[in-house]
Order: sequence, then C-alpha cells, then structure tokens
Amino acid sequence: MRLASILALFWGSVLALFLQKTRLGAFLADKRTWVTVVAGVGIDLLIARRVLSWKQLGQVIAVFAVSSMPIITRSLLNEHGEVKELINVIKDQAA
Repeated sequence: MRLASILALFWGSVLALFLQKTRLGAFLADKRTWVTVVAGVGIDLLIARRVLSWKQLGQVIAVFAVSSMPIITRSLLNEHGEVKELINVIKDQAA
C-alpha cells in the first residue's frame, strides 16, 4: 500500500505540473478535460493493481467504464457542436 501511495503522489504531481506548465496541458485542461480525467483514472487504476486482486480491479474498472460512457459521449457531442458552429462561421465568411 505504501508503494502505491508514493506512486500515486508522484503520478498526480507529474500530471498537475504537465497541466499547469505546458501549452498542451493547459489546452487539455481547458478544452478537453475529459481526456485528462481518462488518463488520470487509467494510471490510477494501474497503480491500484498493486493493492487489489485482478477480480477486484476488474470490478472497479467496470464501474468506471460504465459510469463514464455517458459523460464522454456528452463531451464529444458538445465538442462536435462547437466545431460544426465554427465551420459554419468560416463558410459564411468565405461566401
């Protein structure tokens, strides 16, 4: 458990620094938050494997996967709407 906690602290620190200090990180945090959440949870689950059995980890992954599907779908649909709106503006300006 102690190693998992140390790994989690290190991973969280690296992710926080990436999001805070890089242009790509800032973009992801601002415009594609769901991508950063998926990456964060994914690494957290890998770290959790150190303290959970495969069966327990499988159950945890299933809960995260099922609960996140509607949230990711919502984000993708919203992003599609933003891009479609931008394309329409560009087409109107070109005409």
